[in-house]
Amino acid sequence: MKVLITGGYGFIGSHVVERFYKEGYEIYIIDNLSTGNKKNVKVKHKFYVLDIIDHKCEEIFSTVKFDVVVHLAAHIDAAASVEKPDFDATSNILGLINILKLSSKYEVKKFIMASSAAIYGDNEEIPLAEDSAIGPISPYGVSKLTGEKYCELWKNTYGLETVCLRFSNVYGPRQSLKGEGGVVAIFMNNLFSGKESFIYGTGEQTRDFIYVEDVVDAIYKCCDYSHSHVINVSVDTQYSVINLIDAIKRVHGDMNFKHEEPRKGDILHSRLSNKRAMNELNWSPLYTLEEGVAKTYKWYKEYFKESNLSKGKSDNKENKNLEKGKKKIIKKILPYIENILSFMIVVFLTEYAKRKGIEISIDIKLAYIIIIGIIYPSKQVAISILLSCLLFIFENKHIGHDMISLIYNVNTLLHFSLYIFVGTVLGYATDNRMIEIENKQDEIEEIKEKFNFLYEMHNESKIVRKELQEQILNAEDSFGKIYKITSTLDALEPEKIFSETVGVIEEIMKGEDVFIFSVARGQEYLRLISKSQNSNINLPKSIKIKDYFEIEKLMHTKEIFVNRELKEKLPMIMAPIIVKDQVIAIIAIYNMAFEAMALYKQNLFKVVTNMITAALARAYEYEQAIDDEKYVGETFVLKYEYFNRLLQNKIFARQKNNTEFVLLKIVENEWRGNRIWEKLKNSIRELDYIGVNSKDELFLLASNTQLEESKILIERLKKINIHAKTVEEDEYYGIVH
Repeated sequence: MKVLITGGYGFIGSHVVERFYKEGYEIYIIDNLSTGNKKNVKVKHKFYVLDIIDHKCEEIFSTVKFDVVVHLAAHIDAAASVEKPDFDATSNILGLINILKLSSKYEVKKFIMASSAAIYGDNEEIPLAEDSAIGPISPYGVSKLTGEKYCELWKNTYGLETVCLRFSNVYGPRQSLKGEGGVVAIFMNNLFSGKESFIYGTGEQTRDFIYVEDVVDAIYKCCDYSHSHVINVSVDTQYSVINLIDAIKRVHGDMNFKHEEPRKGDILHSRLSNKRAMNELNWSPLYTLEEGVAKTYKWYKEYFKESNLSKGKSDNKENKNLEKGKKKIIKKILPYIENILSFMIVVFLTEYAKRKGIEISIDIKLAYIIIIGIIYPSKQVAISILLSCLLFIFENKHIGHDMISLIYNVNTLLHFSLYIFVGTVLGYATDNRMIEIENKQDEIEEIKEKFNFLYEMHNESKIVRKELQEQILNAEDSFGKIYKITSTLDALEPEKIFSETVGVIEEIMKGEDVFIFSVARGQEYLRLISKSQNSNINLPKSIKIKDYFEIEKLMHTKEIFVNRELKEKLPMIMAPIIVKDQVIAIIAIYNMAFEAMALYKQNLFKVVTNMITAALARAYEYEQAIDDEKYVGETFVLKYEYFNRLLQNKIFARQKNNTEFVLLKIVENEWRGNRIWEKLKNSIRELDYIGVNSKDELFLLASNTQLEESKILIERLKKINIHAKTVEEDEYYGIVH
């Protein structure tokens, strides 16, 4: 079984992961790590760093095929939802819709959503039942209520089984300081951080505090819940803040508290009715407030102890972060430094040429602008233009009597225009090139990310496929589905097991015309025991083994036979049933698509026959154990109890597989004294039975015999002075019972 837990690294989610893991589920987690912590989950699982609104979620659903989805990912801060209602709606509504859509599309069996008591709003009714008036007072409450409506819609429209659980104030280990039920977490953090805690108001305000493991138990029990409902998950008890403080004091001692004015908008009392959860989920809370607080306290104590030990490591990490920050700053200012150094080189070359009387044929300032424009974006080009213009003015200040006339000089304006034009064009071109490079890099990163994701999914598909192949190839490691189907073989009568075997083979192997033959004691003949009810193939009731080389070889090798050459009069596939190293029966499928004869089908057939063998071995051991009890005296005559059970199994086999049999009543009196049972035993087949009813009347049950054939059997018995008559089908119960 596979379960997807969205928000699985969060407070409640991590506990849900642990519970489902203990129950034998394969765990998959989707979490964007906005509030969750990877350290919260230590059990084996598969993790995807994704937002629940991401379209990549479909790749996961299409690959894994989940049985259960537990949807816990949400924006949980009610106060923050007031400031950012759009963000709250994106996560709690659009994200939910995405997961609902994928769950219905990929046939998830159960969808469990975490709702909240916040949907009731400021309702003073105590306790609040599921049908109480609702009126959320925050965008968070509105989004949760909307989520419930969407779950109901998906159930009615798409048939997805959904359950919405309205949690009261959840507390426990790993809880963060955010969220509605965070007062316990706040007190614990303040306690171990040496901070003062605040009591707003008198402390008489009450909440319905529930320990996280009780919540997880309710979530797990929803997996087998057959209805789609909204259910409160609570203790159905009002605990005041003073009660909470007293519980903390019992495990810690005195605490520092300071009273503050009541906060506006705080609900005075809150309590949810849990009657529906107790009646319909067969659930009840196990932890009292004192027990839950004690377990929570113990966890926080260990957590802060480990945090102090790792403080030195975090200091080293901070130093590394500072080094990274310095490198980033240097990277930002480096272009400015290089620009100034380049300009200083231009100034030096200009002054050096002037002093030496060297005439330079090119404009060094323009070359400087061109070089900067090629290497750097427009910001650095603008600086180079400005510096070049200032340098030009400085070099030519003798032309005019003042600065203004110099600037308006035609030669000056011409150079300025050239510098600005060349710098702007190059800066624009460089900016476009860099933007294009950045866009390409973003595309490459996006492609890399998508490739890595798809590669990961591909590898996971390979792992899943390998696991499935191993399950098929190993007879001891079969599927839950096969176990469920073969559980019908859990009987102690061989006759009943043979009757059920036909249906089991048909359902698992998807084959038609299934026949089961028993091997006669002399290992010379096969006797037909049971067959598919709708089979049109007419086979003899006895088959001589030596007439068929393939059957004879199967008896010797005890291996599965596959009719690859499509020989006539032979089944497509046969498998022996072996008890105590002896082939006691053969299962044969005569009609099966040749394309279905793949290796995994053969191994699957082997798995099933091994299960049937195990069931028969158990039944034969039971038969041997009661061998002395089931016969009358020292005869071969079955007692009423065992003969009656045998007849019931024969009737069942006729109804299910159309397996024929005939019941004859022996009309001779004093059958014990005449030792008629001894004559009968020597005259009947191995699969025929002799027994008595409650009136001690003697009967013969002829297996695999039609009504017309009973006349032949009666005539054969007359020859040994035994008189019998056929019992009609509607007389079975009246005569034998």
